Amino acid sequence: MLPQGGEFAFVIFTTAVAAGVLPIATSELLIVVVGLSMAATPIIGVINERLTKMAKNSDEPVYDNPPEDEGHVIIAGFGRFGQIVGRVLAGRKIAFTALDISADQVDFVKRYGSKIYYGDASRLDLLRAAKAHEARAFVLAIDDVEASLATAEVVRKHFPRLEIYARARNRQHAYRLMDLGIIIIWRETFVSSLELTRDLLVGLGDDRAQADDIINRFHEHDRMRLFEHYTHHNDEQKMQDLAKAEAKELEEMFARDAEEVVLINDPPTDRPAAE
Repeated sequence: MLPQGGEFAFVIFTTAVAAGVLPIATSELLIVVVGLSMAATPIIGVINERLTKMAKNSDEPVYDNPPEDEGHVIIAGFGRFGQIVGRVLAGRKIAFTALDISADQVDFVKRYGSKIYYGDASRLDLLRAAKAHEARAFVLAIDDVEASLATAEVVRKHFPRLEIYARARNRQHAYRLMDLGIIIIWRETFVSSLELTRDLLVGLGDDRAQADDIINRFHEHDRMRLFEHYTHHNDEQKMQDLAKAEAKELEEMFARDAEEVVLINDPPTDRPAAE
């Protein structure tokens, strides 16, 4: 784009010939060269634009073409979370298509025989290639919060009948998924934390039935509050007040449970004194 001459060159050549510095034949040849370079500029511009587009397109990743299964499950994100889902489905012989945007992760998983395809699950063309419109379910197991939400938005918009089972990093991620109309949400560390706490309570002396009851009640209480607090999740002060109230409510609930256990193990004696 830069080597073309300009109109000022004609002035220089004319002045040089008048001063006897440049022969007329050389001046005429240079004028032709400058004229041709100026005429070629628009053509070079078009060629440059096309070459630039070709270079940009060559930098984009070439995604895999997933199989055209029908009645399958799509798993978006095949890290530790998505792999567990895939292993259970494979054990039940339920067809699934796993998508992951990390080429390194795809190569690693493939070495162990798992079926996984390289692709960005938020891309509509890839979802159509994976026949999302014929899938039985969509498991949203993407680790990155923004990528997870982008994928959820595309699926909800273009495949509204496809049920989404979502993994959430935390409570705020869960609320943003709920904003998109997704209600089947599991916070990634919540259940595993409860299971560890269950074993901890048994190790500290609770019997298994009592530990199960405590964990189940806590789980139900937390899930109920998750949906109740959803309408206030954009109000930080309100959420802080609700969190304090919830902690107090939970403490009172377990205090009542402790009193009931004492009454069961050591019932009061209301018998009249012996005469």
